[in-house]
This record gives sequence, structure tokens and C-alpha cells, in this order.
Amino acid sequence: MNQHTIFVAEDDEDDQFLLRTAFASTGVACDLVFFTNGEELISQLATSQERPTLVLLDLNMPIMDGFQTLVHLRNQEAYKTMPVLVLTTSSQREDVTRAYSLGANSFITKPHQYDDLTRTVQQLQQFWLLTASIPKPSKSKQPIA
Repeated sequence: MNQHTIFVAEDDEDDQFLLRTAFASTGVACDLVFFTNGEELISQLATSQERPTLVLLDLNMPIMDGFQTLVHLRNQEAYKTMPVLVLTTSSQREDVTRAYSLGANSFITKPHQYDDLTRTVQQLQQFWLLTASIPKPSKSKQPIA
């Protein structure tokens, strides 16, 4: 079984802890790498040798929010096919529509209960890590502008 790396742009430390715990409870090998804003995530992508399997984006973050991050990623050829999932507290129809129009692969409203979060993480892993075929990036590194 391959180790999956998931980049998570999430500024709330409590949510980071809950996500880390929920992912650890599933038994699927995942390495979660947290960033407190989209700018940090984009900077890490630019210098990483390996592309993450998935990116999870919160919408409400300082410096560069989830929408701005999504626009930046989708404007880079190297990241157009990388799965980017919005994972946020919002359930506003406008946010859902905007996220998909900007190229999000999925929009998930964070559950309020830990058991529901664990189920959501299991479903996310089942589909995105175990079922879906995800394009592999080319070997040549393309810089982010």
C-alpha cells in the first residue's frame, strides 16, 4: 500500500487536531501536512519534490483564503489535475457554487460531531485514495509564478 500525502490548508489548530485524529483512526496510510494559509501551501508545492495525492482547503484563512488558493492552483498547468477538495464550515450555496466554478473537485461541509467527521474522512479516503484514479504529475518540475 502506498503512503498518501495530503496537504491541508487549515488555520484552526483544533480542526487540525481533529482531522489528524480522524485520519489516523481509519487505518489508511496518510501523511497530513498542515498549512495555516494558502500562501504557505503554494510555497511548499513550489519546492516539493513530490506532489501530494490530495489538497484539502478551508475557505476562511488569513493571508490567502481557500478561494484565492484555488484560483492560484488552477491557473498553474502543473496543478490543474491535482485533486483539490474544499473542507470548510460553510454550507452557503454561494460558496459551493463558487468553489466548483473555480475548479474544486469536491465541496465538503465540516461535520459538527467527531463521529460524523470520522465517517466523512473514511468516505473521502475510500473514494479519493482507494477508488479514484488520479493523474500522475509529469517528471519535469514546473515553477509556480
